[in-house]
Amino acid sequence: MRTRLPLLIPFLLLAGSASALAASIQPTPEPGLWLSDSTTLINGVDLHAKLREARDAMLESIPQEQRSLVAQMLDNATDANQKRCITQELAQQLTDPDALLADAHKQMPGCEFSIEQHGDDRLAFNGTCNNKDGFTGTMQGETQMISSREMRSSFTGEGTYQIPEQTAPGLAEQLNGPVKVTHRETSTWSASACGDVPVEMAH
Repeated sequence: MRTRLPLLIPFLLLAGSASALAASIQPTPEPGLWLSDSTTLINGVDLHAKLREARDAMLESIPQEQRSLVAQMLDNATDANQKRCITQELAQQLTDPDALLADAHKQMPGCEFSIEQHGDDRLAFNGTCNNKDGFTGTMQGETQMISSREMRSSFTGEGTYQIPEQTAPGLAEQLNGPVKVTHRETSTWSASACGDVPVEMAH
């Protein structure tokens, strides 16, 4: 349900938007601090490990006095464990098919998908994308509300990827071309107060 990594925007948005064209799933997530743990494999290779390698290589090329600040910024992008501060409004949107569909269409031009609901808490999807500067291929997956304090999503995608070097420095050459992606993510509620984690606004 994330867009943290530019490489995965088409996949993750679709996983997060899987309730489009179906009834709202239940229960509604509880507002507050959520922790997410994810695993993403691209052609069998751990994406987060690859990003950490690119991070280390980038840090070696910048002045020593700038490394601490840059490292902190890069760590936020390469960490498989993420924190989200979800408001009541966003919690409602995460299970609202109309809101999710509008957001998906805005951020995912060139993608079409179909939805099938399984019970009140789970939705499965199949989709295709045709983006010359991104992913072209097919995907399928599901999203499920385990409880008001746990969400799970997973998907697989297979096709080709074409991204500019500046979008994923050091990775574009390795990842462009035929690609098979597998992603699994579990998000759990942690606390009602978010501390210093920025509030995530609804779209």
